[in-house]
Amino acid sequence: MTRWIFLGFLIIVGILLASMARLQEKNDDIPYFLRYDSLAANANPIIELEVISTQVPTEEQLEKLKQDYAAIWAHLNQLYQYPNPKPSKERFTERFYLHLAKNYQEGISGSIQRKDISHSIQIHTWSRDGLSCNILDQSAEFNLTFPDGSTETQTSKIALSLLFQGDNWRLDAIRFID
Repeated sequence: MTRWIFLGFLIIVGILLASMARLQEKNDDIPYFLRYDSLAANANPIIELEVISTQVPTEEQLEKLKQDYAAIWAHLNQLYQYPNPKPSKERFTERFYLHLAKNYQEGISGSIQRKDISHSIQIHTWSRDGLSCNILDQSAEFNLTFPDGSTETQTSKIALSLLFQGDNWRLDAIRFID
């Protein structure tokens, strides 16, 4: 008798496992670290670094910051022309991305193209654990290309807050000072 009860229990568990396997959704998303970021790969602005912080980062950390800073600006430039924040999700913190997504209104893409030429970065604060920093970009130089083919160079002073999440630096806050 107990053998039949045990066998019935195994059959019920097998049926439940089979039904759960059928209901499970398949996720075909490639993990972030395996994706190729063509915007970041094609970004090559001139970046000058100066560390003012009392906590000094290592050369390896500074190199990673330079690479990710160029990638963040490549995504911001893309967002400037095409206002869809979804492709740039991995370059912004969740809070910053949710703010962009909440204010996103689908519409036509802009016709002005922006490309960053150079940055003069001052690292004002660097956390002891190396996971956050506050940056002042003294002279961010941008080249704007208008639909009629004319160009204009624009220089701005920008304050940024970056957080190291996952494998890269992400933009948490930005403010154009002038």
